[in-house]
Amino acid sequence: MPATHSAPKRLLYLVLAVTLILKIVLVLSSGPDFNYQSDDREYLRSASILLEQGTLTYNDPTRPSAFITPAYPGFLAILIKLTGSIPAAAQSARILQAVMITIAMWLLYGIGTRLFDAKSALLSVILCSVYPPLWLISNFIFTESLFILVLFALITVVLRAEEHPTLSMAILFGLIWAAAVYVRPTIALWPGIVLLVLAARKRVSFAQLARCGLTAALVFSLCLAPWWARNYRVSGGDFIPLTKSSGNPLLLGTYPWTVPALFLDEQRTWHKTNNLWVNDQEDAKRAVDRLKTGFRHSFWTYFSWYTVGKFLLFWGDVFYWLPLPWIPLSAAIILHEVFLIIGFIGVVRYRRHNAGLIISLLVYMTVLHMIYLPHSRYSLPLMPILFLFASLEILRLVTIKAYIFGKGS
Repeated sequence: MPATHSAPKRLLYLVLAVTLILKIVLVLSSGPDFNYQSDDREYLRSASILLEQGTLTYNDPTRPSAFITPAYPGFLAILIKLTGSIPAAAQSARILQAVMITIAMWLLYGIGTRLFDAKSALLSVILCSVYPPLWLISNFIFTESLFILVLFALITVVLRAEEHPTLSMAILFGLIWAAAVYVRPTIALWPGIVLLVLAARKRVSFAQLARCGLTAALVFSLCLAPWWARNYRVSGGDFIPLTKSSGNPLLLGTYPWTVPALFLDEQRTWHKTNNLWVNDQEDAKRAVDRLKTGFRHSFWTYFSWYTVGKFLLFWGDVFYWLPLPWIPLSAAIILHEVFLIIGFIGVVRYRRHNAGLIISLLVYMTVLHMIYLPHSRYSLPLMPILFLFASLEILRLVTIKAYIFGKGS
């Protein structure tokens, strides 16, 4: 039995080691080629200003910002301090992000073995290792690599907490929950859904669940309190629990069956000032007006967009904004669509097989992003979870094929 269990782990470590080495080689050989000149540029500038002035800014270097959370700029600021320059810090970030993705894949294996079995867990890691967007993302100075790591750590703690609902696990859950929100605030409400799922399962007594839930919420609140106080101060008295940046993505999402790149000229007419606080409020108001008018006069267009259209854009589009060496866009698209279809078949087939918690994550993140502008970049952290279900389905098909051919012989 030990030998049987050690074989998948040996292959796991081999896959992780080889992919990490290749990713680092890719960073060293062509890392600077993956400057997207968008959020990456702003994150590096925010990190530099944070290091020099102690002020968190974004887009507008003259004003404190509550439009992003501080974890990723803080991470970059530390690297700038250690390396002495922004280009060196960017390369260091890329290498560390390759390490983060590798650790996240190790956590994914643990999640898969805990929920299903070692074979499907190992196969999901192998699928991740040949999925081009997960190679690309560690080269971008974006939050996704760090978020994938803390997200999988959060899932791991959730699964362990269900098995051992102790106060120490609740404290750990609260800490990682806060860390995840400091990286990507969209995850903030999922722990509430976790509690509902756990309550419905009745594997943990209500008293234990309430005690651990309150403990985790207290730890989370204590961790977020400095951020709330800071936002209250820089906003002039507003309570901003997460970020104040929902206006623009909400507005962009009100344009049915299109993407922002196709109406850039109109976007340039929206703002009469460079004050992002004012612009966000105006964008939110304009979005509400467009929604009221759109659903009143073009109901089915907007209804289909906010259901089918945004779902297809969120999941169906592949995150491959710049090509990796020797991997054309067509190859990335084919792999994405094949893995996606098999993954969703697996979700439907195995939805009752102890998978309620991670399926709730897929549903929560999908619905949340469909309110705003759905983005392949935002579905990318969920793809490895989907690969767990794809691996189950692939192994089922392989077993059926082996049975048929074995029976025929």
